[in-house]
Amino acid sequence: MRKSLIALLLAMLMCFSLLAGCSGDKEEATTESETNAEVSTETTEKTEEAAVNEITTATNTSFATLDPALISTTAMGNVYSNASANFFRAQADGTLALDLGDSYTFDDETLTYTFTLKEGLKWSDGEPLTAEHYVYAIKRAIGYGPDNAYAARNLVSFIVGASEAADAQMDVADMENVGVKAIDDRTFTVELNTVHPFFYKFFSGNTTSPVRPDFAVEHESAWSVNGTYPSCGPMVMESISPEEQAVFVKNDNYWNAEEVTLDKLTVLVMPDQSAQLNAFKAGQLDIAVNVPSETASNSQYANSLFKAEKYTSNYFILFNTGAKNTVPELKDVRVRKAMNMAIDKDTMLAVLSGGDYNVKLDGFIPYGFEGANGDFRAEKGYFPYDLDGAKKLMEEAGYSESNRLSFEYLYSNNQFHADVAQMLQQMWSQIYIDIELKSVEGGVFYDFVDNGEFTTCRYANSDSSDPLNFFKIFTSDAQIEGCQAINDATYDALVAEAYTLTDRAEYIAKLHEIEDYMVGEMAYVVPLLTQTPVVLVSENVEGFWTTVSGTTQYFNIVK
Repeated sequence: MRKSLIALLLAMLMCFSLLAGCSGDKEEATTESETNAEVSTETTEKTEEAAVNEITTATNTSFATLDPALISTTAMGNVYSNASANFFRAQADGTLALDLGDSYTFDDETLTYTFTLKEGLKWSDGEPLTAEHYVYAIKRAIGYGPDNAYAARNLVSFIVGASEAADAQMDVADMENVGVKAIDDRTFTVELNTVHPFFYKFFSGNTTSPVRPDFAVEHESAWSVNGTYPSCGPMVMESISPEEQAVFVKNDNYWNAEEVTLDKLTVLVMPDQSAQLNAFKAGQLDIAVNVPSETASNSQYANSLFKAEKYTSNYFILFNTGAKNTVPELKDVRVRKAMNMAIDKDTMLAVLSGGDYNVKLDGFIPYGFEGANGDFRAEKGYFPYDLDGAKKLMEEAGYSESNRLSFEYLYSNNQFHADVAQMLQQMWSQIYIDIELKSVEGGVFYDFVDNGEFTTCRYANSDSSDPLNFFKIFTSDAQIEGCQAINDATYDALVAEAYTLTDRAEYIAKLHEIEDYMVGEMAYVVPLLTQTPVVLVSENVEGFWTTVSGTTQYFNIVK
């Protein structure tokens, strides 16, 4: 029914756009006094119980891993960020504030960062948190090897000795040549092999957050979802059932525990967006972070809608043009350009629910980053809608109504992604392309993508650090060897050169040059939109916020 509705709306829009009583008895009075004492005690206990500040929310995937070295999905990052801490913590406006960190310096001659931690830091079990725990965490992430390309790419690419250690999947004890060292209990250094304009910002994420060898064992992550373990963040896990829920409670040993207002957080596994909406409506969820996008235009929820002030995220289509490509026709840049030109984004956004929660993107880098003269995204765009031009390119490549191209499009099982997929199917059908839609569970979607097991797929990345980090994820060394969707030496060289630039104007110009090549010339991706999450927050809940990359922060909530 929904598919038919979308088709109808799409067709219509295309047409328009070519779019007690007391007793005087002493004995009874004594009994009543005792009873009142019992009632008073019971009331006090109930009051204390009621005073517990707790909320329930949901995640749209099962708990595949909460190992900080492996987390690559927004869903797990949202959960982990409330139980973790790092040198910095990202703020709602995109700035970084010191968290576990006290100060840092950078020596531009030796390319060495020196990080100093706050005094007296502790884990939730009372054990001291030391610089060695940072060293172990970073080296452990590197030791996962090439298969951990997404999470550890910036460590492997830029830390001295890290690439060799990752290739060999070394144990931490053997990483003597890796440039991460503890100087004392509060100080550690990180030596880079080349200039990196914003490397320190990675110490606000998951991969570099400290862990201990007594619970975070090397080369495996089962510990992260099979039981409880110590935390250095605002909250600590109390229990977990990976397919059902995880429960977190306040960590009284967190350095800033006085500012943590939430006592208990329950995160239910609830993949279905409509189920989350219904649970919120029934009062079973205090916060619903994955609801149908059309909720944004439903007046029933107007007083509960939360929208991040700024969200640096891109939603795009990725072509697999690498070694695992199974449709050679997609290596023809004319086909990829035609597929860009055939998408009427204005119609797509008009059909998609969500209103101003969806913003059209005409380039790979989202809005929210500084450019040469304003916002980087506003300075240039690519591939305006041109159906006739798209058909012409396809015909030049040898396609027609009697010779159509067919392949599979992969997306995670979410209604929004399904709606986008159905519109792509209809729009591309007009340029002699038939796509078969394939949906997989969100928890394993990126496993398919990272391992190159797709032809075309939807993709999204949220990052507040810098535009260059968006480009970096598709360099050859940042993807799993042999599984690269994009494997292009020219692209790699352009990105590598950007890391060496210190002049701001030259740097911005190079970023535009990278995008000109990636999107404009090679059409490796099809930029579509920024999908700002539609989040519902109960009216009696205050203090919820998200970072500009969409990470949910629950620990300051008051209910």
